Amino acid sequence: MIDQAQIIKHIKTYLPVVCLEEEISHENSQIVDWGVVQSKIPETWKITKGEGIKIMVIDTGHPVHSDIAENAVIGENFVNGEGHEDYNGHQTHCTGIICAKNNKFGMVGVAPESKCLSVKALNKNGSGDFQGLAQALDYAIKTKPDVVSMSLGSPTYSALIHEKIRILYEMNIPVVCAAGNSGNAGVNYPAAFPETIAVASYNKKGLVSGFSSKGDQVDWAAPGEKIYSTYLNNNYSVLSGTSMACPFVAGIIALMLSKHKKQEENGDTNDCKTVEEIKQHLLKYTIDRGKKGKDKSWGYGIINVQDLILEKDSPDSDPSPPPVKPKPEPKPEPSFVKKNLAWIVCGTFITIVIIFYITSLIQSNTNVDVPYIDENGNVDWDKKFEEEIK
Repeated sequence: MIDQAQIIKHIKTYLPVVCLEEEISHENSQIVDWGVVQSKIPETWKITKGEGIKIMVIDTGHPVHSDIAENAVIGENFVNGEGHEDYNGHQTHCTGIICAKNNKFGMVGVAPESKCLSVKALNKNGSGDFQGLAQALDYAIKTKPDVVSMSLGSPTYSALIHEKIRILYEMNIPVVCAAGNSGNAGVNYPAAFPETIAVASYNKKGLVSGFSSKGDQVDWAAPGEKIYSTYLNNNYSVLSGTSMACPFVAGIIALMLSKHKKQEENGDTNDCKTVEEIKQHLLKYTIDRGKKGKDKSWGYGIINVQDLILEKDSPDSDPSPPPVKPKPEPKPEPSFVKKNLAWIVCGTFITIVIIFYITSLIQSNTNVDVPYIDENGNVDWDKKFEEEIK
């Protein structure tokens, strides 16, 4: 039974704030959440499930949950006075969105065979400082994960944090960030830094979430409203926020990087090595939403995950283009006379017959034999009288 006092409970993080709408006890059957279904992600798992990719999640601590288990690896803790474990629930929820296992219970993440490296920079109340975050980013620079996911933010610019993210950018490590939950108040940092990938939120109906921060810095939107994922005490919860949309995109990037690494191992070209290459590849498979082109709510739009992953490597389709069949030279358009010759002949014949008939009729009327008129046109009135009385 759900405790009604927990249904509208707000959990503060280091901005943005997320809303815990429902806490759910352990399930005996697996749920595939609406965002995963709408994005047709399960269809891509025949190509990759994110294996070989490590995502560093910088948040409230290491998740202890049976549906994540060894998919989350303990990293460093930069919060004084607390253990590495997640006592807040925020990082447990975000990690589940990325890499919850594809088993027979609970839920499943976007990239269920990827690994998440747990780094703690926020305390059990969901707050932290720039020093702790800078240390976490230094740890990312040192350990070189494939992706960094940060569902946190602040309205305040920090040159220190910006410098760390610039270094990660130059190291070809994409940093995915939540845009924020401040609506029209603007995109938070670090999502507002141009070197990051800023993610907005949309709901099951395909509308941008009202809370989702808007601004020129938004790059893409992803499912972030009423998202079902792992939570504290081996339970599950439904949360809303760009904090949920951020790990969703991190999971998509994990799938893409895993696919391209496999291609490279097989001797093919890997064209997703730099952050800009990664962005361009995502953009190639983006469905525009909202105003035409990039806008403040949707960014470029939403990522077509199915085409992104299956475009070349799907075993169900021939990767080579179909042969081009030669087309015959077009026949010249026939003239009006040729197209309508039968009608013209028919019409001409009928016209001639009518003219002939009328002419004959006229001639027959003019050649009538009148007995009381002689050949010189003189009228014999006696004969005329005789004809009339007959």
